Amino acid sequence: MPLKQPNQSSLPQSEWFVPFHVENVPSSGKTVKMVADAEYLTAIAERLDVLEVKSLSAELRLTLQNGGHILNITGHFKAEIVQECVVTLKPVESVLEDDFEAWYADHDKAIPFNRAKHNQKAMEEGDEVQILEEKDDPEALIDGQVDLGEVVVQFLSLAVNPYPRAEGVADDAEPAPIEITKPVAGATLRPNPFAALKNWRPQD
Repeated sequence: MPLKQPNQSSLPQSEWFVPFHVENVPSSGKTVKMVADAEYLTAIAERLDVLEVKSLSAELRLTLQNGGHILNITGHFKAEIVQECVVTLKPVESVLEDDFEAWYADHDKAIPFNRAKHNQKAMEEGDEVQILEEKDDPEALIDGQVDLGEVVVQFLSLAVNPYPRAEGVADDAEPAPIEITKPVAGATLRPNPFAALKNWRPQD
């Protein structure tokens, strides 16, 4: 049976766009191996606000549940990234890898029982209720599709150190000062409301 081609126009274009249709997942499950090329790596680095993403690969296991309406994704990613040290501003290279799990569902055809029960309780009580686990509140599929690259990048972003420090830099070292650039030529500056008071003198 030929693979169903994803309708790419219905999915938002991500930095690592790997559309996949759930109808291509057999009952036994499917393993997908992914490696980002140079063009994707550049776009991912910009999104993550890092100097460079040197490599990114992932292996995903896709299985269907609830009659094929719920997709479970488990996987592992590995990435080499370069960031700027928050103290010295020198490049800091690091290797990030982690396991992850995600859930997706066709909300038009299946709503997990726990989610339906949760929504009913919220309507009846009108109070804040506990946030459900992702398994019980899966993300929505779009026309039966999921962007596997976007899934990986989302979990990669959670693993990025927001305050990278070069080797030997103490944890309590002060961050580098932020450089204030000159105004762009022709830019309109907001007037200082106190400027008119600089030459003011009290009347005798």
